[in-house]
Amino acid sequence: MPFSAAQKPGDFDNGASSPRSVSVIIPVYNAMPYLTELLNSLEAQDMASTDFDVIAVDDGSNDFSGEILDVYAARNANFRVIHQENSGWPGKPRNVGIEASRSEFVFFCDADDHLGPEALRRMVDFARAHSSDVVVPKMIGVGGRRVQASLFTKTVEDVPLRTILRSLSPQKLVRRSLLLENNIRFHEEKVRLEDGIVMSACYLKARKTSILADYDYYFIRTRTVGTNISSAPIEPAGYVRSITEISKNLLDGVQDRALADLLVLDLFRRKGLRFYEPARFLAMAPRVQKQWVVSHAAFIDRFLPVESRQKLDDADRELTALIHQQDLDAILTTVKKRESVNGPMETVEARVSGDGVSFQLSSLAPLSSADLVLKNRTGTKQVTFDVEVNGSAVDSDRHLHTVSIRSDDLKAFGKEIIDVWTIARDATGQEGAPARTTCPAGVALPPPVSGIRVYATVHGSLSLDLRK
Repeated sequence: MPFSAAQKPGDFDNGASSPRSVSVIIPVYNAMPYLTELLNSLEAQDMASTDFDVIAVDDGSNDFSGEILDVYAARNANFRVIHQENSGWPGKPRNVGIEASRSEFVFFCDADDHLGPEALRRMVDFARAHSSDVVVPKMIGVGGRRVQASLFTKTVEDVPLRTILRSLSPQKLVRRSLLLENNIRFHEEKVRLEDGIVMSACYLKARKTSILADYDYYFIRTRTVGTNISSAPIEPAGYVRSITEISKNLLDGVQDRALADLLVLDLFRRKGLRFYEPARFLAMAPRVQKQWVVSHAAFIDRFLPVESRQKLDDADRELTALIHQQDLDAILTTVKKRESVNGPMETVEARVSGDGVSFQLSSLAPLSSADLVLKNRTGTKQVTFDVEVNGSAVDSDRHLHTVSIRSDDLKAFGKEIIDVWTIARDATGQEGAPARTTCPAGVALPPPVSGIRVYATVHGSLSLDLRK
């Protein structure tokens, strides 16, 4: 049965407002055709329907999302729909859901994702068993969506603040009393990173935050521009205001000032410097580039003292200094230089024999030297090999290099999957960031030999499978 937003959230007469274990809160705006997959996954939960409810807030959809929600609510007593005028942002629907809930926990879910059938029961059981206020479930990317797989290698009962701040998205189980007692709510106007502001506040107030990695809990989809609520272009000053708010909360909420400064520096690395990645920054109009530089310069001046900036690696420290000086010409020169050395190396050819495996790779820029690094997925082992830099060009715009790996060198690893990375150095010796080696779709890969299989991942990255 649908409900009007004119009703007070929670004032329902069908018994759905009685206390339950968890409320799944979903902001919905033009979410078809993916919405039905989510709703089906919620119907399929192995938790008793009397123990959880679904609160879907239709934010003025003009496709058929609202009607589909009503159909599911009509056949599931624990599904509730609140229809409201379009607010234009996920914050208000999530706040409406919080107020409508009477459950011990809330779980924030996006309308184009879905959950594993045991997800809600497992999360709630774990949170109760370990007195966790926030549970971060293992995510699986769908449709090419990248997730922070390194966060989900193992379950961690009490995650350090610095680690969990790497995940600011809202898809978490949160004890509702944590939100109520600390007056934590989402911004309802169009504020970027409003979910990061809320989640960082939750982490700071939580008695314990846990990572749950023993099951495929949450399947997160690649967002299609224009179909989700927050798909509008990013406005620099507003975005930097949001990282400013998070930074103020970190400085106020962490007693150890050295740790607080480090957390703010981490935030700037992830949420500030990423806008200067070559493909992104060089695609911006000059006026937008200037807006980012001006906004970030003010942030650096306020939150990143010199002693903090010294903790950055050489390349990021140089770039941050140029941003602080608002030297756009020098920034462009630096970013263009990074484009040449940080561009991923591509696989041209791969060969496997009983002696090992060899690769012919190409780079966008001529290199002085390069390393090939093999890493296992758990991050516990890595082995580095010298790349033979040949310097010859392919089609006049890429340069060829070779590397050979003996079978004996692979014995450092067990029967596991190995990812292939490269670290390149330009003609001046400037070292680029480690990058996954790509494997274009047209490259013919050899058949497995002696338990070594070369393959391309779904993201087009080069990997070795040693499990046979």
